[in-house]
Amino acid sequence: MTTMHPAAIAFRDQAALRARCDIGNVRRVHGEPDYENGAVVPAGDWSPLPEDHPERYAPGSFTKDSGLVEFFRLPGTVTDVHTVAALVDLLGDPLHVALDEADDPPGELVTHRLPENGLCLGLHVDNHQNLPYPDRDTARRLCVNLGPGSRHLLLADTDIKSICRTVHDRYETHCPHTDDLRMFVALRKPLKLLRVRIDPGEGWLAPTAVLPYDESTEGAEGQGRWSTTASWLGHWGRDLFDPLI
Repeated sequence: MTTMHPAAIAFRDQAALRARCDIGNVRRVHGEPDYENGAVVPAGDWSPLPEDHPERYAPGSFTKDSGLVEFFRLPGTVTDVHTVAALVDLLGDPLHVALDEADDPPGELVTHRLPENGLCLGLHVDNHQNLPYPDRDTARRLCVNLGPGSRHLLLADTDIKSICRTVHDRYETHCPHTDDLRMFVALRKPLKLLRVRIDPGEGWLAPTAVLPYDESTEGAEGQGRWSTTASWLGHWGRDLFDPLI
């Protein structure tokens, strides 16, 4: 039986995590014009995170910094993309890479779109480095919500390496891909989705090359307001910011 590795989320207060986190199921998209065929998206059956669930996502003693999901609040002096970029320059990775900014309207089930055709790709893993299975857990994505609206980070509760071990016999030489996630869901393997609220001035660090994710502006507080994000990819240690939860 394949061992599934859940998201490793840094938190100090279980109640604070539960206050901003829901859990739900996923579905595959077929024939919907705004989505890539086969995309995995939220099913919409959100419910509060059960009281015993935060323990499942607590980091273990062997959790690497590169495998950790962290939530933080920006310092009060950091208010726009320029001041955030200056802060990121000080975080310890001189080779970090700036990713494209995103400006998303409210009410979006998922926000990430393919640049070549504008279709929503749904839950996915980042493949900026196209790393093979053995080297997959390295960089993390740092993303901040510059507002003015709130949004959600969507996180699968199973990582792509566990998924690859389920859907491929020779996973050791495979380069994990979003298609593996879609195959996993098509095979009706169990997958849950966490939805974590990210308000303006807040951000997150997550291993998005390993942990399937997307973002959403649906159901966020401040309905009717667009939300702008700025993101970077780099190798950073833990506890760079004061924790949000």
